[in-house]
Amino acid sequence: MVWAYETEVSNGMSATLFGPDEDITRGQFVTMLYRYYYGGEVPTTTSDFTDVPADAYYSDAVAWAVEEGITNGFEDNTFRPNDPISREQMVTMMYRYADGTAPESDNLADYTDAANVGDYAKDAMNWAVGNGIIKGVTEDTLVPQGTATRAQIVTVLMRHCDTL
Repeated sequence: MVWAYETEVSNGMSATLFGPDEDITRGQFVTMLYRYYYGGEVPTTTSDFTDVPADAYYSDAVAWAVEEGITNGFEDNTFRPNDPISREQMVTMMYRYADGTAPESDNLADYTDAANVGDYAKDAMNWAVGNGIIKGVTEDTLVPQGTATRAQIVTVLMRHCDTL
């Protein structure tokens, strides 16, 4: 949590509370990525998502993520910024930022729930596991569609930064 504060990726939920076990939303996550990787400069475009108001705290972050090819939202032209982010959505955005290449080996084979990884996220999850960016929730489960907590997000971001 100290890393998140020192890098200004996250200020916490209040001046004295980080909330490590709280789920994180898609808007909060993309804002963390934006703060760390882009430094908070204003992007050159805006997003066209119907659910991202121009004055929302995450609007610049979403616009940046679209510019960078990190996200393309959902088929109904929404970003769903207030939805909790899933573990597979999280690593997919990181994979796209890193221009990741899926390892040739199957790094998901040891997980009993590997079949639950969405088709769009298979290469990203394989890459994240292969690079030690994400680990299982238990020894043999990834819980790819489960939500990610603030502590998990910070841990995964810190590991990701170590690979860049």
